[in-house]
Amino acid sequence: MRRLKLATAVSLASAMMIATIATTASAKVSEEEAARLDGKDLTPLGGEVAANADGSIPAWNPKWMGLPPGLEYGGPGEERPNPYADEDPIVIITADNYQEHKDNLSEGQLALFARYPKYEIHAYPSHRDFGFQERIANKASWNATHTELVDAGEGLQNYNGGVAFPIPQSDREVMWNMRTSGCFHSFYLAYDGYGVFANGERSHDAVTFTQSAPFNNPADPDTGVTEKERGDRAVWTISERLAPPRQKGQITVVNGPLNYKKGKRNAWQYDPGTRRVRKAPSIGYDNPNGPGGLQTIDDNKGFNGAFDRYNYTLLGKKEIFVPYHTYKYNDNRIGTLDDRLTLNFPNPEYVRFEKHRVWVVEGNLAEGKRHAYKKRRWYIDEDSWNPVMAENFDGRGNLWRVGYFLSDYEYQVSCYAKTSQVFLDLPSGHYLTDFITLDRKERDFTIPYLGKDKFTPANLRKLSKR
Repeated sequence: MRRLKLATAVSLASAMMIATIATTASAKVSEEEAARLDGKDLTPLGGEVAANADGSIPAWNPKWMGLPPGLEYGGPGEERPNPYADEDPIVIITADNYQEHKDNLSEGQLALFARYPKYEIHAYPSHRDFGFQERIANKASWNATHTELVDAGEGLQNYNGGVAFPIPQSDREVMWNMRTSGCFHSFYLAYDGYGVFANGERSHDAVTFTQSAPFNNPADPDTGVTEKERGDRAVWTISERLAPPRQKGQITVVNGPLNYKKGKRNAWQYDPGTRRVRKAPSIGYDNPNGPGGLQTIDDNKGFNGAFDRYNYTLLGKKEIFVPYHTYKYNDNRIGTLDDRLTLNFPNPEYVRFEKHRVWVVEGNLAEGKRHAYKKRRWYIDEDSWNPVMAENFDGRGNLWRVGYFLSDYEYQVSCYAKTSQVFLDLPSGHYLTDFITLDRKERDFTIPYLGKDKFTPANLRKLSKR
């Protein structure tokens, strides 16, 4: 099996960190180590402040917090302005020149160029211009000296919300950072998803979705409120199907645990056909998901659910072209849905890529375990801890699906938020793209904090009687 090489431009500080990760058990760090999160060595969330060796990845320069000067934004429901809309690509990578850039491409990206002669990556200047809200920075700093993994990495202990391990010590801590990267307490959005098939046909679904994170309760102090006060649920969600017609009106409530060893993900569903609320079957692992079934449940937003099917390895950091500042993909002032949903892959003109440093984690199926994917690989942005790419391999070890996770800076909450995602199925030529808000106005990160009472079977029964 070919191992990824660490990017040659990784700084000495990062190299020392990786060496520590390889030899140290998962644990909280010292106050002295946590002091590195001062914005001089590491950003408040743990990214390297320094530029890379050739400057193609700039130093972190948080000159903006929220909406940049000179831009107009009407707030929730309005199109978010792109601060980099006037830029042109610095390079368009094609099937003709991708070998020249292979050191900054992933295995999945190389496979896409080999599979599709017309595939392109439009690479723009890299930017690290935005700051993080102080509350989330304070939570990350507190977690650094308090939060620990428990139960073989399946759960967290002494966690108070925000990024769990800003100075990670292991593969599982990096994975938990991807899971805890959200900086909002509650949000609401409506979105569409499409399965785009190689013959030109499409499948479609649409959903309204509300999520709340109890550990980011704005009524709490900035630091120190942990699972002792907040309980064992890490996230609550409620979703209602708008399409397809056969599922319209179906409502699902889900709550996810902070510890998958001690607790399970619980789900209840209202079926408009029977007008009954029932406990939903287990939601997780490799159950097909999304329009066309072109991703698994645990593909969603990078990775979710229990870790117990795989053995994980932290491969270090790599400098790579990844989706970033992807405002254009969901901007309905530019082009149409049909312009974006081209055959085999979304139209490259609508997906902005930038070179960034990413953590790389690999999972190999554990002995005696079953999953559709024999091997998986995740690429996680060092600044936001959001997933940016994933690679999934079939039972014979062949690359099967390549995932892209789009994100942009959300002015409402002053942090990077995950937006649309794409899974490209290499053997079939199909792909899925969902969380598309192009034709919908409902996207609000400013709604009041929603407590657990909204996310219960009792409330689901109330909603079913509307």
